[in-house]
Amino acid sequence: MNVLMLGWEFPPLVNGGLGVATYGIVKALRSLVDIKLIIPSFDPAAIVDKVNIIGINNLDRKYLMKNSSLHLDQLLHDVQRIPLSISPYHYINQLVDTKSTFETTEALRTKETMERIRTLFPPHDMYGVDVMRKTSLFAALANELANPVDYDIIHAHDWVTFSAGIKIKERTGKPLVLHVHALETDRAGASTRNAIYQLEKDALDQADRILAVSHFTKEQLLQHYHQDPQKISVVHNGIDPVSFERKSHILKDKYVVFLGRITHQKGPEFLLETAEKVTRVYPRVKFVVAGTGDQFAHLLETTAYKKMGNKFIFTGFLTKEKVDELLAMADVYFMPSVSEPFGLTALEAAQHGVPGVLSKASGASEVLSGSLQADFWDTSKYANYIYALLKYDVLHKEVSRQASRELEGLTWEHTAKKILDVYSAINAKAIKN
Repeated sequence: MNVLMLGWEFPPLVNGGLGVATYGIVKALRSLVDIKLIIPSFDPAAIVDKVNIIGINNLDRKYLMKNSSLHLDQLLHDVQRIPLSISPYHYINQLVDTKSTFETTEALRTKETMERIRTLFPPHDMYGVDVMRKTSLFAALANELANPVDYDIIHAHDWVTFSAGIKIKERTGKPLVLHVHALETDRAGASTRNAIYQLEKDALDQADRILAVSHFTKEQLLQHYHQDPQKISVVHNGIDPVSFERKSHILKDKYVVFLGRITHQKGPEFLLETAEKVTRVYPRVKFVVAGTGDQFAHLLETTAYKKMGNKFIFTGFLTKEKVDELLAMADVYFMPSVSEPFGLTALEAAQHGVPGVLSKASGASEVLSGSLQADFWDTSKYANYIYALLKYDVLHKEVSRQASRELEGLTWEHTAKKILDVYSAINAKAIKN
């Protein structure tokens, strides 16, 4: 079976969990199907055996014109009309020139055109305030690069690639699988009905099958996007096995680790409220906040205002190696998310023997059933759980052991087999029809 996969992030160019999940799925699926992966930005270190990876940022004009039936000016015709005021990812602090990158037909025919395209897909920032323009351009280019002879199924990861998936489906008639890693209702609130929500809704309505990373996400698809439950398959993420050694740190205090973007979705206000309650009864603790986001400054200022600055350590964004180093020293992992489709970092913490206190509004809570769980707003219960894990070694060890047992079945190979079942069902239906 041949699969055209559309991705947005891919290691080592990663802004979040989407890139990690895409890599894990591709790596596990490559022995089961032939994959052609189109992504906006490609790094030479991203080469994966048996996978044909095409990065839009690496295309040159000759390649594009050789493989395209349209001129660049026609390809980019609709891109100029994208409303640049839409900024779904406000947490990325980047100044963007809102003047159209593509101004005249003459400019489009120069060598600088491809350089301008590359500047729209910088490896250090896959989103930015012009993300809608990026998704439109990606859709146009991916559609031209997708030769229908090369694949049987289109598999698109998250809303940023959905437009591309729809364009290719409309042109080729090939079945489309949309993989939902997160939804706009997760990021911006359940009542959100903005341009990204509408893009998601329109694409989901046209998809042949939908992959949801959790039952929690499936419920969101049913409740807020009114999708047919028969179209949705729940496919939990996996994780690569790792060996680790626990490490000590120079501080006498224990570490409670919060790992992820500091946005409303991740519940930073509940983090702070929980920390206040824990430190009253267990003073020898530090809450380590690893990540950045639009709520970073507010959280930092509020901890200072509440005179809790000495109870927090803010690390900023950490590389994968630094995350592993931090988790090797952590005592408790804390995820108070308001809406968390999955939460791969909870699995990473469990791999390092760190017991988790998780929001029930998460996919990770479904697969780590032995973790300690509470409603995202229940900071008293969070605080009681964290206190108990810090104070009682027996409980700490038991929760860690339970998580280790549950991780045994959470592999990317298991995820890939479930995805292959969906592919096979689509093929069987196509043959029957």
